[in-house]
Amino acid sequence: MNIYIKKASKNDLKKLAEIYVEEFSKAPYNEPWTQEKALNKLKRFSKYCEIWNINYENQLVGFIVINPDQWYPGERIFGEDMAIKSNMQNKGIGTKVFELIFKEYKKRGFKIFMSIQNKNSKAKNLYNRLGILESKTNTLIEKELK
Repeated sequence: MNIYIKKASKNDLKKLAEIYVEEFSKAPYNEPWTQEKALNKLKRFSKYCEIWNINYENQLVGFIVINPDQWYPGERIFGEDMAIKSNMQNKGIGTKVFELIFKEYKKRGFKIFMSIQNKNSKAKNLYNRLGILESKTNTLIEKELK
């Protein structure tokens, strides 16, 4: 299985916006995304976050947005958004992406991954398998990068 991540370029944002609209407009999110709104959000993310393309067998199948400066810069990374095309889900892609992200940021000295989780999201099972646990003090998820 050939899964890899690559930093997104400005030229990638239109395709990523299509995935954004498709995936976040469905349950459990049911958000009213348009191509224009999604593209604008990704452009804003690109100013202060790192957007990674998710590729499977040399095809763009999703993205993950990581903010290395959300809370404690240099120590914690914050997962802003992630989407994988529906037809590519449940193939181990998300698991591999997180492994790659954790490895990349650990190499840079980061120690903790944090994010906000939709409790109705199918990703909850993925997070649990990866040992990303609900915070005891906040409605956040976090994982020590070892």
